Amino acid sequence: MEIIRVKNTEYSRYEELLLYREQLRKEAYIYRGLYMKQFGDLLLEIFESQIECIKKKKMLTYYQMALNRGNTIEQEKVDEFIAREMQEYQKQLQDMIDENKAARKMKEIPSEKFLKIKKIYRRLAKQLHPDINPKTNENKKLLELWNMVVVAYNCNSLEDIEEAEILVNQTFERIGMGAIEIEIPNISEKIEALEKDIQIIKETEPYQYKYILDNSDLVQKKTQELEEEKKAYLEYRSELDKVLAEIIKSGVRIIWKMN
Repeated sequence: MEIIRVKNTEYSRYEELLLYREQLRKEAYIYRGLYMKQFGDLLLEIFESQIECIKKKKMLTYYQMALNRGNTIEQEKVDEFIAREMQEYQKQLQDMIDENKAARKMKEIPSEKFLKIKKIYRRLAKQLHPDINPKTNENKKLLELWNMVVVAYNCNSLEDIEEAEILVNQTFERIGMGAIEIEIPNISEKIEALEKDIQIIKETEPYQYKYILDNSDLVQKKTQELEEEKKAYLEYRSELDKVLAEIIKSGVRIIWKMN
């Protein structure tokens, strides 16, 4: 299949920027994984301490309100209240646990294999990327193949992306797409938007993690910062425990439901 770029002298620039943005997004995803692999355990411990502090602060608020009203507290209701309030935090914690596990399973692939995957992806993207070839969104089979290509590329699977290329070629031959004329409306504005996206990706996390991961001194410094943050939260938790104990001593009556 041949794509003919009609009336678009800026098309090559648009195409290259589009593919470059996809490349940066993938690199950012990889840096995020490597960052979690390096610091994930510490980040998890810190977040767990953060959640415990939030939980204790909510309990403090609940107890203080009861104390002000002179009410007796049923611990079962407290537990129900805390469970509701902490539901979203627990979900975030589980997501972080899952991400940490996935990061530990990450394996580096040989550069030669990585470059081959990248080369095949670029070749297929120029044919199938929906922002380059609008026919992809119009054809269910082409869209399925494009999704297959994206998954293989993101998973760094050379075997899968090679298989996808074979299927793409077979599909093009079978449906006889021939030459497709493409005209991108408002291409100058789209180029400008792509340039902004690229700049944002390069200037923000997780892409910025690369500069820490590539420098052993910065890795050591970051580890120390996280250790200090963990210590600070542990101390804060201890202080909150003391305040909770004081509130209970001050006259809050707690009823525990017996089994």
